Amino acid sequence: ERSPLDGTKENFALGQSTLNANGAFDFEIPDNMEPGMYKLKIGAQVAELLLDGTEQNVIIDADLKTLGNYNYVVKGSPNTEFFLQAVSDYKNRNLNSNQLMELTKNDAPLLAAMQLGIKIFRMRTESLPLHESILKKVNSSDLVGKKVATEYGMQVSMLRSKKVRAEAQMKVKIGQKAPEISLPGLNGEVQNLSDLKGKVVLIDFWASWCKPCRAANPKVVEIYNKYKDQGFTVFSVSLDGLDTRTKQRLGNDESRIKSLMDRSKEQWKAAIEQDKLTWDHHVSDLKKWESIAASTYGVKNIPQTFLIDREGNLVSHNPKFDLENQVKKVL
Repeated sequence: ERSPLDGTKENFALGQSTLNANGAFDFEIPDNMEPGMYKLKIGAQVAELLLDGTEQNVIIDADLKTLGNYNYVVKGSPNTEFFLQAVSDYKNRNLNSNQLMELTKNDAPLLAAMQLGIKIFRMRTESLPLHESILKKVNSSDLVGKKVATEYGMQVSMLRSKKVRAEAQMKVKIGQKAPEISLPGLNGEVQNLSDLKGKVVLIDFWASWCKPCRAANPKVVEIYNKYKDQGFTVFSVSLDGLDTRTKQRLGNDESRIKSLMDRSKEQWKAAIEQDKLTWDHHVSDLKKWESIAASTYGVKNIPQTFLIDREGNLVSHNPKFDLENQVKKVL
């Protein structure tokens, strides 16, 4: 059964075969079929195959009980083999998200690259640089004019439009001066974003309780250590602490509020140490989502980052998967 890469529309059956007593089968692939993602359905289980039409003999080895979630082996289809190996390495933590992105961008055959982009990195605005990089290769390949290339190009175009609309709604827009942030650090002394003028700064909104933030920290640490001597630094704004609703739930009991506030501050400090966030600029008003800085920057979810240049102008919003390239460009 052929599907577009996202597997959501226009399914149609190519044919069928019957399992023998040993669970084996064979199936003749039609000539001149379109490149794309094909589904092999056995009962309720599904195996995905990325076929470009040049394959001669595709061998699938799987246990029907564990066929789902890419637990099968394929030979004779380079795109599928690459995709399955990359997914396996990512699931088993042999690759982190940034390593997988570089692999997808630089080494993956095109069908595998598109499928990894859609399945792993999704059609999210922060993934747009990756998708545009893949699409550039697609547009200079023999996939041009094929349905799979057209479908993917349309998805990337819609994602591009989505990012434009999102940036138009941002409180702080690309090219504008980044608003001042003046908040106390761990020692209670106020730190100002403006004091970092002359440096390239990543403003990073995060919290110790935010699992995606903690997962993103190693990459930020890596970039900081690599470029700190060239004028790059990080200004971390924590959304730890207590908001008004929590205080009300505690009956506005000052002793309980103080106890929880102290614990939250300790968790913030511990997270900085555990994640090796060795830069000097860690601030918070300990008001959680009521943080004045979050309000100023329109932050409603975290992690969220803003990259500003040496003059204090915003140059990039959420440079997640291309952070290093963005930093290098501004430096």
